[in-house]
Amino acid sequence: MNNQNSFSQITTIIIDDDKEIISVFTEYLQLHGIATLGIGHDGKSAVELYQKIKPYVVFLDVLMPDYDGFYGLKKIKQFDPDARVIMMTADLTQETHHRLVSFGASSIIHKPFEIEEVIMVINRMTQLEVVNN
Repeated sequence: MNNQNSFSQITTIIIDDDKEIISVFTEYLQLHGIATLGIGHDGKSAVELYQKIKPYVVFLDVLMPDYDGFYGLKKIKQFDPDARVIMMTADLTQETHHRLVSFGASSIIHKPFEIEEVIMVINRMTQLEVVNN
């Protein structure tokens, strides 16, 4: 399935403390026509990049040193309640899941994930917006 045309307007920022994950993730998204406009390595940079770039979607890791993904999610949602923030985590606990949902995460993807799962989440997000508009 080639979604390059349908995703050509989608922009993103990717926030993760693992530089290799960012590199691979950026490359896969690019193959699907999704432009990465910024990268960061903690929750504080997520907020700053979001306010500056206002991408279509944010991919935000949960567990990072200093300012974590909870901080980033909460601050981004305070700035823009309609922000699309997809949280990425290896933490499968109910506590983390409930906290992410209560802070307004658009979706939660568990690591390790397949890129097709990410593409399906973006697909659902864009289809929901078409239906709701």
